Amino acid sequence: MAAFPARPGLYVHIPFCRTICPFCPYNKVPYEAGPAADYLRSLRHEAAAYLAEAAGPFPSLYVGGGTPTLCLDGLEDLLGRLPVAGERAIEVLPSHMTPAGAARMFDIGFDFVSLGVQSFDPEVLRRLRRPTSPQQNRKAIETAVGRFSCVDVDLIFDVAYDRPQVLLDDLATCFEYGVDQVSTYPLMRFGFTPFGKSRHHRAREHRLLAEAAGLAAGFGYQRRAVWTFNRPGSPSYTSITRPYHLGLGAGASSFAGRWFTVNHFGLDHYQRALDAGRLPIARLARLPRPAAAAYRAFWQAYTGCTPLHSEDPLLRHPVAAASRAVSRAMGWARRRGEAVVLTPSGYDRYHDLERWVTYHLIEPLWAEMTGEHHREGTEPAESPGDARHRSPH
Repeated sequence: MAAFPARPGLYVHIPFCRTICPFCPYNKVPYEAGPAADYLRSLRHEAAAYLAEAAGPFPSLYVGGGTPTLCLDGLEDLLGRLPVAGERAIEVLPSHMTPAGAARMFDIGFDFVSLGVQSFDPEVLRRLRRPTSPQQNRKAIETAVGRFSCVDVDLIFDVAYDRPQVLLDDLATCFEYGVDQVSTYPLMRFGFTPFGKSRHHRAREHRLLAEAAGLAAGFGYQRRAVWTFNRPGSPSYTSITRPYHLGLGAGASSFAGRWFTVNHFGLDHYQRALDAGRLPIARLARLPRPAAAAYRAFWQAYTGCTPLHSEDPLLRHPVAAASRAVSRAMGWARRRGEAVVLTPSGYDRYHDLERWVTYHLIEPLWAEMTGEHHREGTEPAESPGDARHRSPH
């Protein structure tokens, strides 16, 4: 744990889904009770290995998937072993956010929730093969708001097919409910998913996100990152902009500043490594300091605000300073007090940069790693009626 410049946020991956959605690129397998129980035992072993090296306390915990709410009993036991000083967040399938389900999550210790609503439009839900109805999505929000410290709603949009008004109507519905945060993700076309061959419409996405930002401002919401809008004074729900993070579980990644690691995707590969007394790391890269600084500066800028004075050594690196200077010179950012904040055109540019990073760096790695499922005979298949971009839940 000495490799981390600061205490890392903790991410735990639960890869199980009852059905497999066609748009989701994340590591997932069909749910079965026996393999899920075995997997939770392996998760406990991985956590114990890091805790033995003085990991923790962690400033935050984020549980994603998959559909993590399928494994609440196992998560309760795991959370009891993890020292977490801050928020405990979990992705939630809306049909699981019943009064009883909400009480169970709260009792376990979760205080932040992200609802994988995706849309309130029945045609969009049908095309995405979501297992929930518009009515269930609304009921989930009604159940969650006021019960948890932060309620995030994930919305997905696809300008190649949707009427632009669909996203705006979905956003307005969320704002009217008073949720703490709305995350608006464009459909990401990973080549190994059924949506991989359709094209992006970059300019249309920019126009729609600009309209979304205007609508959010009209409801009093603030844009805090490229794709997220928050109620003033509310906390932010995020898994991808933590400065440093430690990932547990099959397919989880970790970023320690100079080191970037990815765990095995295949459950058999993951569990065999732990049974042999090894960490289940499949890929490890040592980043040169300039590359690490560029990576850190990119994700900090992605939040919309970069402090000019930081204790983080990577943000003080000349590469990070040059990134801020270039952004200001290009009109992508401007100084506000002791920080550099993105301009509207800057949000568009970082939207484009994030997509480039996704398709040129992340997708090839994930496509390679999902081959472990094929070798294990557990490759998930698209199925009718299928249940995270950051929202598979």
